Amino acid sequence: MKFIVPEPDPKNVCSLCSREVGKENLIEGQKANICFDSSDLAKEIADERRKEIAEKEIQQMAKDLSLANVNTEKGSFDISDTGMATAYMYAERLYKAGYRKVE
Repeated sequence: MKFIVPEPDPKNVCSLCSREVGKENLIEGQKANICFDSSDLAKEIADERRKEIAEKEIQQMAKDLSLANVNTEKGSFDISDTGMATAYMYAERLYKAGYRKVE
C-alpha cells in the first residue's frame, strides 16, 4: 500500500522560504507570495544596507566639509580647520535633515 503525500496549494506557500503558511499569512504579489517572516527578514536586511549606505555618505560629506572653503556675500568663511570629528557631526546632522548629494 502506498501513501500519497498531498501537494500544498501554491497559493498557500511562500515563494521565498517555501513554507506553507496559508493565505492569511501571505502578502500576495503578481508573481510571488511572501510570508510575514520572510518580509520581516527582507526589511531587516534592507534597513541594514540603508544604514551602511548612509554611513558611507556621511563619511564622504564629513571629508568634503573638512576640506571646504565656503564663500558668502559678507566675506570668506573657512571651515578647513574643522577637525574630522566636528565635520562628521555636521555631516550627520545634514544627512538626517534630508540632504542628499544629487549627481
